Amino acid sequence: MISLPRIPRPAILLGLLSLCLLTAPAGAAAAVDTHVPARAPRTQLLPGRVEAFRTYVTTGAGAAAFARIREDFDRDYLKLPFPSEPLTYGDPNPRARDSEKADRWREAQDVCGVVSGVAEAAALIWIVTGETRYLEKARQFLVASTNWSLDGSGWPKGPSPGATDIRYNDEAHFRLWRKLPLVYDQIRDQLTPAEKQKVLAHLRERGRRSFAWIEQEGRISTVLRNSLKVTPSSHPIRFMPMTGLSALALWDDLPESREWWAYTYTFYRDQFPPWGGDDGGWAEGPAYWRGNIEHAAFQDTLLAIGDPSAYRSAFWKNHGYFQIYNVQPYLASGFGDFSNAGKFNLEPVVAEYLTHLARVTQDGHLLSFAALCSDDRPSPAEKGLRGLDRIYPTSAEFLIRNFLASALPLPAPQPLARLPQDRFFRDIGWVSLHSALGRPDDDIHLTFVSSPYGSYSHSHAHQNAFVLNAYGQNLAIASGYREFHNSPHHDKWTRQTVSKNALLIDGLGQKPQDKNATGKITRFETQERAVWTTGDATVAYQANQAKGYVERVTRDLVFIDRRYVVLRDVVKLARPGRVSFLLHGERPLEWSKSVQTAVIRAPKATLTARLVPANGIPWEATLTNTFPVPVDPKYVKGAAANYSSSAPWGEQGHFSASSPTGSREHVLYTVLWPERGGQLAPIDATFTQGTLIFRRPDGATDAITLTDEALRVERR
Repeated sequence: MISLPRIPRPAILLGLLSLCLLTAPAGAAAAVDTHVPARAPRTQLLPGRVEAFRTYVTTGAGAAAFARIREDFDRDYLKLPFPSEPLTYGDPNPRARDSEKADRWREAQDVCGVVSGVAEAAALIWIVTGETRYLEKARQFLVASTNWSLDGSGWPKGPSPGATDIRYNDEAHFRLWRKLPLVYDQIRDQLTPAEKQKVLAHLRERGRRSFAWIEQEGRISTVLRNSLKVTPSSHPIRFMPMTGLSALALWDDLPESREWWAYTYTFYRDQFPPWGGDDGGWAEGPAYWRGNIEHAAFQDTLLAIGDPSAYRSAFWKNHGYFQIYNVQPYLASGFGDFSNAGKFNLEPVVAEYLTHLARVTQDGHLLSFAALCSDDRPSPAEKGLRGLDRIYPTSAEFLIRNFLASALPLPAPQPLARLPQDRFFRDIGWVSLHSALGRPDDDIHLTFVSSPYGSYSHSHAHQNAFVLNAYGQNLAIASGYREFHNSPHHDKWTRQTVSKNALLIDGLGQKPQDKNATGKITRFETQERAVWTTGDATVAYQANQAKGYVERVTRDLVFIDRRYVVLRDVVKLARPGRVSFLLHGERPLEWSKSVQTAVIRAPKATLTARLVPANGIPWEATLTNTFPVPVDPKYVKGAAANYSSSAPWGEQGHFSASSPTGSREHVLYTVLWPERGGQLAPIDATFTQGTLIFRRPDGATDAITLTDEALRVERR
């Protein structure tokens, strides 16, 4: 049974706040409310801004988006009855969630998404048009939502109310709490005294429970920027912007809202982000990077109220580059959890956000990358209220966000070719290499990870792993899917090292879900013909092996002439053991033992991998085309409730080459040559007297001498 601890008293909350402020600069506590507006509404549309918003959405840049929102609302939601309260569905512990519970878990979220989305859209349409029918709809949904229970403790007895409480289904609560206080802020003067009393009583209790859970579950007051020293928790961190916005919305009504505001303000000023730092990296990966669109809502509010700290930090100026360097316009795999059948691309919602970010940071490179979006899904401006149950931020949120920044000029686009082709996100241990940044059909793109964040949270056991995309194709992939969090396939395959382009030692990878199973980028160096980076994953492998057994696991990755890659894997063990080299592709791989060559094929490109053991003894390979831990068949068939994907959930190809005998030291060179079209690139590579001789498919011959101290690439 889940524990529902008593909500802390105000004195305890003040103690938490004091702890939060311990690391703040002198005098900071008095400064957190300097820019809070004197009167409501304090969120979304501030006093004096309504007429400008009406102009913006009727004759200005927001007119098309607003028209679509209103059209969809009139057709689908104006007469929509208020839905029944979601009921509990059994033990809410994520580890107890099976496929059926995942459907019910999402259903509760979707009901909440509709409730808050309808109230939000109705309030905005009323503000613009003044038509009472929209006000009444907003009022109906806001007031009716306060009838829902905040006690989910009855679940052991069967379906019962309380499924939207944060301690039962935090995602359902999230979809209500991030909007309903803001709706109240806009229509507060239109509520009767009895309605206002009822709404505030519910929001007070929901807010208190939310604030207490965030601190208890996430220890937010102790979280550190760019650090896992104090273990952060993903959801409480994602819930921080709504904590601050709700505080502003309820500023006049709930005394505790001042505490919520200070708690949030100091978090963003002094502690955010825990998952990255000044370089703009995001250790949870490019999919979970989208959480920054939510975090930016707080920055947009600071912008609206005239707080000069909005978007001011180095992270906010640089975090858009994490997408530029690690995401392609086409669907490709990457590192960290992905919900879209293991793939990610430059999505319309990300392109829209990057356009907004380009405006507020005056960075034309972000604008150029956003323009590469080729996804045929509608942009937020075109989407209207479609997917209101599942999608956030909504089109209405983007409409307000774009209005808030509309006074700032859009910068001139800046060519991506003028940027460095490579970027080391030192804050998270990611290296991204390109041959033609901004030209996806010509680009060879690698991302290589050896991260101080280990395999914790939404990161996987992927130290010293890489992905390779080339010529518009997803080639060497991070394998696997996440149907729902902690599904058997997700937990036993996707999170594991065995699903990555990495190594195994005696069949074992790195320890998953462990912040101490870390890696480290020890070198990032650019030479005339090569970019050389080195990852050390020794600690990550030691965490999953007997103490003292693993002495060294390093991988050098050398990108030569921005045309091909040479890997050098070095493993040292305290006693003889075997090492396996892994590759994965979307389709079955091919292997030729006689020439130690594996091939990954895609419709418009191939990747040929030539293995060259330093001792000259050939490695033995196995190929499989099925997952050892099956994917939930509902997702393969597209039959999962309340879930859709733009990519298929098919089987993938898996290649494992192992050293033929045990040894205390293994040194393996691998040459990776991507090629356009379906033609195979013949690769001839030998290792002689400490030098790798590579007779390239284009007719040239390179001699690569690589040691721990030096790299030399010579043409012969």
